[in-house]
Amino acid sequence: MKKSIVALLFLLANTSFAQNYNINLLGQLDLVTIHNSDASDIWAYVDGTGKEYAIVGLNDGTSIVDISNPASPTEIFYEPGLNSIWRDMKTYNGYAYVTTEAQNGLLIIDLNSLPNATGITASYYNGPTGNEWESAHNIYIDSSGIAYIFGANRGNGGCIMLDLNTNPTNPTEIGEVDDWYAHDGVAFNDTLMMGHINDGWMSIYDVSNPSSPVLLGTKTTAGNFSHNLWFSVYHDYVFTTDEISNGYIAAYDVSNPSNIFETDRIQSSPGMNVIPHNAHTIGNYLVTSYYRDGVTIHDVSDPYNLVEVGRYDSSPLDGDGFNGCWGAYPWLPSGNIIISDIEAGLLILGPTYVQGCYIDGNIKDASTLFNIPGANIELIGASLQDQSDLNGDYLTGHGVPGTYDLVYSKPGYYNDTVQNVNLVSGQTVTVDVQLTPIPSHDIVIEISNSGAGLSTADFEMTDGALSFNGQTNGAGYLSLNSVTEGTYDYFAGKWEYITSCSSITVDGTQDTISIALLSGYYDDFTFDFSWSVTGTSTVGIWEIAEPAETNFGGGFGISNPGEDYQGDCSDQAYITGNNDASVGADDVDDGTMILFSPTMDLTSYNNPQIDLYYWWVNAGGGSTGNDQMYIMIDNGVETDTVLSLDVNDVVQDWTAFSFVVSDYQTPSANQTLIVKTADDNPGHLVEAGLDYFRVSEGPVSIDENQLSTIDVYPNPSNGLVQLDKLPAGEKTILLLDAQGKLIQSYQTIAESYSLVIEGGSGIYFLLILGEEQINTHKIVKK
Repeated sequence: MKKSIVALLFLLANTSFAQNYNINLLGQLDLVTIHNSDASDIWAYVDGTGKEYAIVGLNDGTSIVDISNPASPTEIFYEPGLNSIWRDMKTYNGYAYVTTEAQNGLLIIDLNSLPNATGITASYYNGPTGNEWESAHNIYIDSSGIAYIFGANRGNGGCIMLDLNTNPTNPTEIGEVDDWYAHDGVAFNDTLMMGHINDGWMSIYDVSNPSSPVLLGTKTTAGNFSHNLWFSVYHDYVFTTDEISNGYIAAYDVSNPSNIFETDRIQSSPGMNVIPHNAHTIGNYLVTSYYRDGVTIHDVSDPYNLVEVGRYDSSPLDGDGFNGCWGAYPWLPSGNIIISDIEAGLLILGPTYVQGCYIDGNIKDASTLFNIPGANIELIGASLQDQSDLNGDYLTGHGVPGTYDLVYSKPGYYNDTVQNVNLVSGQTVTVDVQLTPIPSHDIVIEISNSGAGLSTADFEMTDGALSFNGQTNGAGYLSLNSVTEGTYDYFAGKWEYITSCSSITVDGTQDTISIALLSGYYDDFTFDFSWSVTGTSTVGIWEIAEPAETNFGGGFGISNPGEDYQGDCSDQAYITGNNDASVGADDVDDGTMILFSPTMDLTSYNNPQIDLYYWWVNAGGGSTGNDQMYIMIDNGVETDTVLSLDVNDVVQDWTAFSFVVSDYQTPSANQTLIVKTADDNPGHLVEAGLDYFRVSEGPVSIDENQLSTIDVYPNPSNGLVQLDKLPAGEKTILLLDAQGKLIQSYQTIAESYSLVIEGGSGIYFLLILGEEQINTHKIVKK
């Protein structure tokens, strides 16, 4: 099939998604739109006349594009295939070999007729008779014409070795390595190296005798998800990528396969959750496709100090996600780099390879002169962050010469900024610093209710870098030692009390910090208050977690939430599974998941009301969802359903729900909330969540004529109200709106009390609940 298509200019050529430097756009062909099919991997071919071609995998086929004029790339051949998001290809001796995880076999494209495109033909290979395979994840071909097939649907999916020399369209199988699934690999001379993504390591084999490979060594890679690897120019180092959020490019010394060790690791856009994909070396440079960060170039001339020296971001998206740049090919005679962008198709880029500007030094404690490991180094004005090693030493660098400020930091120390550091390509600047420790103090946290200490109350405080936590003793005290001065966010809580969250300052002026908790049932899942879980599903199990978003295709949108309900103290919620690897990886399947609250005594409430937020999704499966979610209450005698949800009630957002317990059953001292979700009809996506649970006083009947001896003034007021002559002993003060809805509650043993009405002007009621009587007051806020 031949198509002649005028190249589409990349509309975003002058738009910088990230900070692009040392790489510029030369041209683009939007194969994704042309074929209505996302792009996957990419390779290249050069014919006998020197013309350059891109070979691009798409979900539904393989495209060959003439890129000899980068500004006007033209597709000259397209071979359709079975649908798969994975297509990988390599070339050898005038042929292109294409693998896919669709059961399409090994596609072999004869390119020997080029530049005459009319002679291009395609055929398929499925392995030797009686030992066939139909799909494979990847392929590598070494310089001697041995093809290495990785992840085939045969055996464990290891590596199958084919000799392409005798018959390029009907190769001869000469051996295999099938100890573990292999996702990718490379080979040189008689050495084969593979990335075992499911096992988290890389392996090195001697394949001088392909029928009897010998394992020489293994090494776990930086993210335990070994996706891709490529060797250095002299084959003594290997560079790997781990296909995970915030994944690293890492360098390893493999000169002794029995003692492989890491020499350095680096991230693109640290902290932005981007995912690396495939890395390849060209001379002393590493070119990496980085999904939503596009393509990067690193100077790897020193494997102990990898330095980014170029970047082109092809995607408008940020963060983690499998969008943007899939593959990058850097070895064209023209020097151009071609990349495949999943949504944008083929891009031709012009790189400028420059040496890095290198920085090294040592970081010490200014008081002790001890080395400081794990100190942070940040180059202001660049996405460069690094850390000192166990000896306080660091190596880092930048790809753009100039004058910069360097900031050195570590929790427990004051930051130190070294200004006007002059960076020059190919040169090393040494910067040694000494960090001054911030004073620290021993403090005591007191947690109480109505003046009485609370034992086993949970406490946590953090400033984002340092954290301190523990539980109070029998008297309600928790001792924390060597707390660095500063302001911390704190969280304090216990079942039967309302979690408190605010900030405290540690500066040496107070030894004891007191926190009072109000009585009441409340849980935003900052802490684990021992809710219990049961059910028949083996996945999608209820868990406390900071939700990780998953999305269901077809325009449906979010299935698992990306955050908790935002109106409470915690970032956590109870959700059914939290694996964000894929939309169906950890949802409720073929059974039930039931969540039980701890027991509550609701007899002390006049009219208990339960408030909460829930999440509910039911979709997919090739038919209308048919699963359920129920919210129930149990008083030890009976169980009643207060909310029933099905596919018609899908919300895809945290949704408020309230109910008065007495509308369903008599409140008891043995009350339990139950949340049940069920995938009783397998085949559909089921996700549920619970957050911001609390018990409050529901609407009450107000008797304005009820006797009261309490002084309430001023009335009307501007919002500040003073109460005097309160009854002795412990009492509860309820502030209600004109309809009897609880606005706020207070507890006190004092006989005078002041409160602030936060709401707007209007009529309010105060109920003072003492041991022997109820006092009611009507008040007006002006």
